[in-house]
Amino acid sequence: MQERLIAAVDLGSFKTSLSVSKVENGGTQVLYYRELPSEGVLRGNIFNPKKACGPLRTLIADAQESLGINISSIAVALPRWNVKAESVEFSTDRSDADEFISEEEVAALKEMARNDYSGKLPADCQVYGAVAQSFSTEDLFQVSEDDVVGVTGAMLTGRFLIFSGPKKPISNIDKLANELGLAVCEELFVPEIEADCVLTEDEKEHGVALVEIGGGITSVAVFYRGIMRSYAAFPFGGKSITNDIRQECGIQEALAENIKLGYGGCMPDRLLSLGEKILQIEDGRTGDCQQLPVKYLSEIIGSRMHEIAEAVLHLIGESGYSDNLRGGIVLTGGASELLSCSSLFADMSGVNCRIAYPHGNGVLTEGCEDIESTSAAAQMAMVSVLKDYTHINCGAELKEQEEPTPAPEIKEVEITADTGDGTLFQHDEAYQEAKVNKPEKKDVKPRKKPNTKNRVVNFFDKLAGNVGSMYDNMGKSSEEQEEK
Repeated sequence: MQERLIAAVDLGSFKTSLSVSKVENGGTQVLYYRELPSEGVLRGNIFNPKKACGPLRTLIADAQESLGINISSIAVALPRWNVKAESVEFSTDRSDADEFISEEEVAALKEMARNDYSGKLPADCQVYGAVAQSFSTEDLFQVSEDDVVGVTGAMLTGRFLIFSGPKKPISNIDKLANELGLAVCEELFVPEIEADCVLTEDEKEHGVALVEIGGGITSVAVFYRGIMRSYAAFPFGGKSITNDIRQECGIQEALAENIKLGYGGCMPDRLLSLGEKILQIEDGRTGDCQQLPVKYLSEIIGSRMHEIAEAVLHLIGESGYSDNLRGGIVLTGGASELLSCSSLFADMSGVNCRIAYPHGNGVLTEGCEDIESTSAAAQMAMVSVLKDYTHINCGAELKEQEEPTPAPEIKEVEITADTGDGTLFQHDEAYQEAKVNKPEKKDVKPRKKPNTKNRVVNFFDKLAGNVGSMYDNMGKSSEEQEEK
């Protein structure tokens, strides 16, 4: 089986995370997981794509350098806030009533229901996902998908829970990817798939509420008879707790977050010996110190967590399944790890409550154990689903570049004028003497040099003769000279 790489991105209100996994021979191994503080993201929606590029660009570059790969596309989690969940019903007449209903026919009915619902939405909204609730024929009424496959009937009716939301956050995801030179290969609505990583089959069958307390969003998904029945969210979570600490103590947000994670508790009466401790906070600029009792810190956190729990219980009541939660409440998200958080929800709801840690459904995480934390449940959910999408390959390993052929070594040879054996040069035995074909010499008669000496002598003889004749003619008449 061909090796594939999966790059999953979760753009949360508080942090941006990236995971890279390798799928090979039917197995999946998480190779890389890291998270950075988010920028340009509010309530899980990207409002500033340019700023949101910063943390993700750093994560992509770090993953490529660490793993020696090239990431060309990413799978992204869809926003969870401002999402509407509506139950719809869609029917279709079958061409052959005696033919068995197949899985492909059920999937096609689901797609038709999505398209039909999408056509009724406003222009600025789109469908995020859909979950089948039940199916009916002339003989059956509201049975599961497993039960309807294999039966016969002239008509098939399906009930679906369809999730829709605004288009603007989706277009901002595309703009972010284009800015980074990446393609978006898949967009996943995480609450629909997260249950497979954090819930047991018994919990989903007997009724359970999956509550994710994220940085800026708290979502509630209710499951019953193995199917997701309700979804809702409200726009405050762990970041609101951090802001409460920052404002009450007059400290920076980063310090408030560290204090919350290190000493934060939700129930002041259950701190035991920890409640007697006092934190001393020193201002590095002015040198002033202030004291923060851990019990008072717990009161700040507890008041906000009490508000979150009340909102969660309200949404569970609106779902209509509050009396069918034999599986209780399961908490995920970073804020759920605060001390006594599960106890607070159990006391207020009257049902069992536990903290969930993703198990990954066969995904190996050796070397990247951070992805097994409850705050990374969305990442693990995406990896668990995307590994089965055989058409997705988000990158490739970089091939090792071939080393260039080294240039021949130039060996220095000592040259001497006389070697003692009659030769001019001393050659190294490792080199072969190059033979130069010189043209053969031909017998050519030498040119005679001009006798310049005789020319000089003749010149002076002639000059002396002329001078002598001049003296002989001196004093004679012109007639005598003419006669002569």
